[in-house]
Amino acid sequence: MYQGSDRIRGLVTCFWTIIGAYLISLLLSHYENNGEFLSRGLASLIFSRGTDLILSDLALVLSTSFVVPFVRVLWIGRWQPRFLDPRHSRSMIFQAVAEIGWLVVWYTWQGTRGWPWSQRCFFSLHTAVNWMKVHSYLSTNRRLACSLRTRNELEGLQSTRKEQNKVTCMQIKALDAELCPYMVRFPETQTLSNYAMFQLCPTLVYEIEYPRTSRIRWGYVAEKMAGTVGIFIVFYIVVAHLVIPHLERMHEVGLLLTTVHLMGPMATCWLLFFFITFDSIANGFAELTCFADRRFYDDWWNARGLDEFSRKWNRPVHMFLARHIYMPVRELWKNSRDVKRSGFISRLQKNMPPSVAAMAATFFFSSILHEVTIVVACHRWNHGVFFFSQMLQIPVILFAERAAWFRGQQALRNWSFWLSMVFFQPLLLCLYTYGAFVPKSSSLQGPIATSTTAIPAANATYSL
Repeated sequence: MYQGSDRIRGLVTCFWTIIGAYLISLLLSHYENNGEFLSRGLASLIFSRGTDLILSDLALVLSTSFVVPFVRVLWIGRWQPRFLDPRHSRSMIFQAVAEIGWLVVWYTWQGTRGWPWSQRCFFSLHTAVNWMKVHSYLSTNRRLACSLRTRNELEGLQSTRKEQNKVTCMQIKALDAELCPYMVRFPETQTLSNYAMFQLCPTLVYEIEYPRTSRIRWGYVAEKMAGTVGIFIVFYIVVAHLVIPHLERMHEVGLLLTTVHLMGPMATCWLLFFFITFDSIANGFAELTCFADRRFYDDWWNARGLDEFSRKWNRPVHMFLARHIYMPVRELWKNSRDVKRSGFISRLQKNMPPSVAAMAATFFFSSILHEVTIVVACHRWNHGVFFFSQMLQIPVILFAERAAWFRGQQALRNWSFWLSMVFFQPLLLCLYTYGAFVPKSSSLQGPIATSTTAIPAANATYSL
């Protein structure tokens, strides 16, 4: 972001200057009260059992390579089973079983490790990211395998005829263009090296080839690495000094007051997460892999609603949802409207446009994925609060689009978006962590020291 737009360069500089000045004041205040600049309790929690986490995460990433022999043997191999024709629904079911089985194995593995909440959050998020890569790889290659079989059948049919059929020739050319969009042709791409490059590229949507840069700028990589370390330090200070102390006192001051206290710190954490993920880590991996498409986000800060925000702030996930959820559901809904049915389904298909049905399905899938990830990370189910909060966005979006007096109020819509983000994010955090940060000992002090009379952080444990 900093290098890509000179128009907001000063704004970004101002933001980081204010953040730096505030952090210096915060550290000095902590030193005056506790005799140390930086709380070390959260650091001991984050880096505890680090070797176990690193080895487990490495095994997680390596285990995704099963998709390469899966595709080669079952869909494009010489001896592929006929009952698993990629054009048949059985093939889709088999793929779904493989993906769900992989997810269950790794979520179960995480649940048996006894990690603290910081490790569980990281591993759950990385598991979800790797599942999306697995799904995109399998789904895209299954579609290409269908095109390959259709193309071979058309070519065989054409060879048996004495005259060339123009329609068939055009179909074969269209399939050839799909199988070989640039330089490499499917199924020659089905190699471990090709999949390894897809794993390293900062994208969740698999393509046969990606646009490439000509060289690696090592100075740019070093800058992004330094930025990642620096933002992580700022993130640590905000969480350790401004977030966790309020969560520890939540059982005393109440849910609503804690939410108000966390509005500023949580908004800051959210911005820091955005910077470290999309501006530092994503751009760093893109440079290392010569990945030319650096459009990881759009101007989400100007969003006039939650639907626009969801499209702009995280484009890798948005592109995944658009490719594998939104577009297939819209086409399926559009085609199924031509089939005559009776009852509730028929009335629903008649009255609901395909775009609305696809949006609802996308939000439903996203809500399920978020809820499962949070439940696995927190080891706590809060009656689907996160799921229902996301699904409630659908009527809000429809209202914003259809209310004429509100649709034209661009500034008001942007204000309402920011107010909802600033308030509801800390509210959801409090709802999912309520009671989790209550120490099991009689003392109210937790892993972050907040007074000079606090007991050592090592003596406090938490139920989260």
